[in-house]
Amino acid sequence: MTMYGAIALFVKTPGISPVKTRLAKELGVEAAESFHLAATRAVAAVINASAKQAALQGVYAVAEQSALSDDLWQGLPCLWQGEGGLGERMSLVYETLLKQYDFVILVGADIPQMTVTHLLKAADWLARDEHARFAFGPSVDGGFWLFGGNCSLPHNLWTDVTYSVADTGQQFLNKIDSLGEVQTITPLQDVDELQDLIHLHESLRLLSDPMPEQLELIHFLESLPLNFFKGFGYV
Repeated sequence: MTMYGAIALFVKTPGISPVKTRLAKELGVEAAESFHLAATRAVAAVINASAKQAALQGVYAVAEQSALSDDLWQGLPCLWQGEGGLGERMSLVYETLLKQYDFVILVGADIPQMTVTHLLKAADWLARDEHARFAFGPSVDGGFWLFGGNCSLPHNLWTDVTYSVADTGQQFLNKIDSLGEVQTITPLQDVDELQDLIHLHESLRLLSDPMPEQLELIHFLESLPLNFFKGFGYV
């Protein structure tokens, strides 16, 4: 029997919510918003390509209820993240989609170097067994860039984790480790600070088969004024 999964891409809408605020302090708000949208397009393209190879449906998890009909988010079905902190919002999106699909994968827009291989590895693992299974993609900064599961989770599992700290990923992993089998996906580096753009640029250039949207993101990064990267040994 084919197992069907959803991949939820968490997004914010520029002009309604602040995006990439730490980047905005260095690059300016306009450039930070442009990066967010370019990165989102790249991730959405990877999700769509994955859906052509497996029983997957991409979904935008939109931060603002008022933006569900925004033109930016019409390429995929949308649902609202809901109110509250990150844990509450991830819990709501995960449990909502789990009522419609056999498994759910959550990703953010700040890992645009992710590949179809990464997503298919997670999907294949989650679809292969009806027993409790989880996919976990750690991020280099100590958080996680991907989480997937095929079973319901207690609300407090999500909310008892402290997010945006050095051991966020380990906290979360400790909570799910006893609940099912965990498959680790390749660690990747997300983008929060200016220097992270350098690592992202290098990662994108190393992709063997980049999506057109990932190539566009490379061009965007290379269009940034060179002085932004002075001091990091990049120019």
